[in-house]
Amino acid sequence: MAKTKKIKKLSPPSETSDVIVPHSPFEVLLLVAGIVLLMLLLYTMQTLISPILILGAILFLLYPLRENAVAKNIMILSSILFLLWFFQTIEGVLAPFVLSLFLAYLLHPVVTQVEKIGVPRWTSALFIILCMLAIVILILLVGLPRIISQFEGILQAISVISTQFVEWVLDGRYIKALQKYGISSEQLRNMLTTSFIPRVEDILSGLLHGTFGIVSGLQALVTGLVNIIIIPFLTFYMLKDFPLVRHRFKMMVPRNRRNQSVEFYHRVDEILGRYIRGTTIIAIFDTVAVTIGFWIIGIGYPLVLGIMSGLLFYIPYFGFLTMLVVSALVASLSMGTMSLPVITTVLYLGVLHIVENYVISPKIIGGKIGLHPVVLILSLFVFGYFLGFIGFLIAIPASAIIIVSVKEWETNRRENNKTLKAEEEISEPLR
Repeated sequence: MAKTKKIKKLSPPSETSDVIVPHSPFEVLLLVAGIVLLMLLLYTMQTLISPILILGAILFLLYPLRENAVAKNIMILSSILFLLWFFQTIEGVLAPFVLSLFLAYLLHPVVTQVEKIGVPRWTSALFIILCMLAIVILILLVGLPRIISQFEGILQAISVISTQFVEWVLDGRYIKALQKYGISSEQLRNMLTTSFIPRVEDILSGLLHGTFGIVSGLQALVTGLVNIIIIPFLTFYMLKDFPLVRHRFKMMVPRNRRNQSVEFYHRVDEILGRYIRGTTIIAIFDTVAVTIGFWIIGIGYPLVLGIMSGLLFYIPYFGFLTMLVVSALVASLSMGTMSLPVITTVLYLGVLHIVENYVISPKIIGGKIGLHPVVLILSLFVFGYFLGFIGFLIAIPASAIIIVSVKEWETNRRENNKTLKAEEEISEPLR
């Protein structure tokens, strides 16, 4: 006996759809009224609305439509904007953790090398942290009062330096040369005193405040009792467990992208780590060399100028030129004349710059970071415009990471195109 197969009748999609579309005018009116009342509710509770509630509402409304490309992009963009707001809001809380992670990243190779000779990792990490604490305490007790006094002195001396510069220009042979072209000394004096000198004073004051704003910010950070305790504590544990932390981040990446992410991390670490560690070592050397050199020459405020030179070492081109101008002006004020101290200062900084960039830097940092000079200068302008002095400091490593990311994307796209082309060549004979 033959079995009869029952055929189930499929209902139309409109009958099985879960989405109820209002058809009658009354239902449309109710829907519009509900939207208006929702907007009115949001307006009345605007003091309670926060980005957390807005993100939750966006995810609640769009998650059922997550397969839709537009809805998915809106959720991703909303999440990114929320994270930016969140980190900006808690940046004060994150400051000790970020600083500790940065210190652990800098000191990780040292601890690793000590660990290779048989010393336990926690012992070497503890010893390095204690040495750093001793150095910081020594600087706070001995150097900080002198730094503050010299910083206040150099700010007060800016107007004196500017006045001496005007007198030097007006009394020298340059005014005689300008008089041949019909420019009188009074016109030049008015131009210098009313437009040029105030602008120079504003630039120098802003530069000094920007440079030592980091020092004052770190001073406020370090002088807090909680941060004094927690930063070494966090740095020790991050340094001790740095391989484990790196492994945890690696395991957070999806398995199909893990190897690719590890290769990308190694590329960034090779460029970024070499640059940051090497530049930090040379900047410390530059600070000591400029401080001792200016002290021997007899230039005033050597400690402040040394710290300023070390921080400006992170800014290629502009840092060195700025240091030349500021040091020459301070040298002219310190020595009472314009020619010999300025020449001595410029020659000393020039020789030091050549030694640091062409002798020390290739041995410590190694090869170039891979940025074209035009890209480098553009990155300095862009980051400096948006982030100020901090932007100048992070412009090069941030640009290097962007360049590595772009190269990685280009490599992946090229490999995908080769794979697709190979698949097409294989499937072509089958057709």
